[in-house]
Amino acid sequence: MQFQKGGRQYEKILVIICLVAVGLFFFIGKLEGDNKLFAKALPSHINEANEIKEITIYEVKPVGKPKAISLTEKEDIAKVLKAAGSMELEKGNEFVSSGYLLLFQGSKESYSLTVNKDGKMDMDGHKEHYDIKGSNELFQVIQTFNDKWEHLDEEEV
Repeated sequence: MQFQKGGRQYEKILVIICLVAVGLFFFIGKLEGDNKLFAKALPSHINEANEIKEITIYEVKPVGKPKAISLTEKEDIAKVLKAAGSMELEKGNEFVSSGYLLLFQGSKESYSLTVNKDGKMDMDGHKEHYDIKGSNELFQVIQTFNDKWEHLDEEEV
């Protein structure tokens, strides 16, 4: 008799453990479900199949004379893509209104994104908002191109 009672307690404990495990997997999946690598956030036509020929970067700020960089050398383009490629992104909800606007010109299509120093990023024409988890390597790399900035006239903006 005692053995059956203990068996039922064992079954109850097993069921509780299974429920906790399922709940834990669901919770972890939900936490990680909104995260993705930068390379995965880009549309597939911009990734490997569509080689990027030029990256134009505009400094977006509320005051001051606007400036831009046009990167056409493969080393510079690779530097930007490498810095951004491993960044982990998390879905966000903030519109990026200052920072850098990057225009990726591929052999067939183009794509834009905006990134700021606070680790916020907008993609797909400000339709998708992300928070950068960890180091904002893309912003840091853009700032290394200090000698390539050109001031723009108001007509060029």
